[in-house]
Amino acid sequence: MGEFLTLLLSYYLCDATAATRPMGSAERAACIETYDEVKTYFVPGFELAPEGSLDRFAQMQAGYVAGKAWEEANAETVEELRATAWARVTGVAG
Repeated sequence: MGEFLTLLLSYYLCDATAATRPMGSAERAACIETYDEVKTYFVPGFELAPEGSLDRFAQMQAGYVAGKAWEEANAETVEELRATAWARVTGVAG
């Protein structure tokens, strides 16, 4: 779970950065990749369908829904990670 929480912190760092300033194209691309990795974490157990396919879209949508459910069930952890991300990006405790 440690690796996942590190990945999730990266996701929240992307959110905090996007909320405070425009991101360059390399940053945006890295954040999109992070976002996809988070969704993919929640669709284990089978191969991902080819990118751009309807099956892949459905898998990623299911991953998003499962990820949001995980966030809801782990609200305290999520709040801590979001506060850490906000503090790193802004220098202000969240």
